[in-house]
Amino acid sequence: DEVEDSILKVRGRAPSCSRQLEGTGFVVGPQLVMTNAHVVAGTSDTSVEVRNSRGRITSLDARVVVYDPNVDVAVLRVPDLDADVLPFDREVADVGSDAIVIGYPLDGPYTAAPAKIRQRIQLNGPNIYDNGEVSRDVYTVRAKVQSGNSGGPMINPQGAVVGVVFGAALDDSETGFVLTSEQVQAALQQAQGRTRPVDTGACA
Repeated sequence: DEVEDSILKVRGRAPSCSRQLEGTGFVVGPQLVMTNAHVVAGTSDTSVEVRNSRGRITSLDARVVVYDPNVDVAVLRVPDLDADVLPFDREVADVGSDAIVIGYPLDGPYTAAPAKIRQRIQLNGPNIYDNGEVSRDVYTVRAKVQSGNSGGPMINPQGAVVGVVFGAALDDSETGFVLTSEQVQAALQQAQGRTRPVDTGACA
């Protein structure tokens, strides 16, 4: 699978709430990995897992350089990362079009699941700390989205990223919510050239 090496498991340690966090991220620039803010919230220590040339899983240190708890997006700088960048599709995806949700659900193996785009909406809801209301530009998709898929990409059949998975409907495990590629561009711009870690707030 040609995109697999660009989609990484993200791990974070959040001692302040005695928690290990895990999710998915994907390569958005040289040494840059995008994920959800809630995957790295409150962490003091973040890493990504990659497969080395011998096929073994190794862990690379990562630093959170962009952290946006309102949109629920974060960008990590991974100095030792050498992986292809997944391009964003800047066009709006058509309702009814096919897509693929990729990630590491339930901390398990790499999984690519079929998805169908239902609609594009302005989704109003709480930020990741439940202390503020935000409106996000979101696709609702029919797909099985589980814990661990968070921060992973939704790609079109051509392999371009159309959005970033950030949640599932509480009442329906077959409905996922995906930030549009447009909604996450500001975070991508902010990450350019940033090397210093930023505060990841409290655990979410």
